[in-house]
Amino acid sequence: MARIRSIKPEFPQSESMGRVSREARLLFILLWPICDDYGRTRAASRMLASTLFPYDDDAKDLIDGWLDELEREGCILRYEVNGSTYLEITNWLIHQKIDKPSKPQFPESSGSSREGSRESRECSRLLLGREGKGEDGKGEDAPPAKRGCRLPSDWQPTPGELRWATDARPDIDAKAEVERFRDYWVAQAGQKGVKLDWSATWRNWIRNARGKPGATASPDDRSPASRRKLA
Repeated sequence: MARIRSIKPEFPQSESMGRVSREARLLFILLWPICDDYGRTRAASRMLASTLFPYDDDAKDLIDGWLDELEREGCILRYEVNGSTYLEITNWLIHQKIDKPSKPQFPESSGSSREGSRESRECSRLLLGREGKGEDGKGEDAPPAKRGCRLPSDWQPTPGELRWATDARPDIDAKAEVERFRDYWVAQAGQKGVKLDWSATWRNWIRNARGKPGATASPDDRSPASRRKLA
């Protein structure tokens, strides 16, 4: 049974979506309502084409290519259980907030685990908690997380976090720092790439970012090393 799902305002700016075709982006969104509360659904291409693109005769011939694009970008995982094919939306709980999940309708992949699901929920809760912060990047936090998580490959700062960075460091290009921050942390292997508070990690990154030649940072937001030199 299809469900109502939400689309975040920053979705169109996601770099991962910028690397796939428009049709693959539309398919990605259309998959969400037919997934169960764990981000899983059947993956038979003919069934998906008739269900999601009922007015497009060519969809049955093109949908496998769109699915390939999404899988290459790490947006979905396709797998087989007892001869039937399924797919799972990766980082499902980053895309959707599920308060009271119903029973799973589809089997999980062999790479999934209950512990992994808990980690995903913890990571999603941690990142979704950023939405309650004020424009200064502070405010009421979500309850402390028990474990950290990796930065999603399509991470974007909230509007408040970006405004804070722009105000705190007028001597840097905050939008350019978003790409540097994401590329650096997504590439980190092992525990080094796991953080409990990505908002705090972002603020520290901005405080220590190298400014434009000749520009002056706010005294309160220079790096500790810079402040010691000026003391």
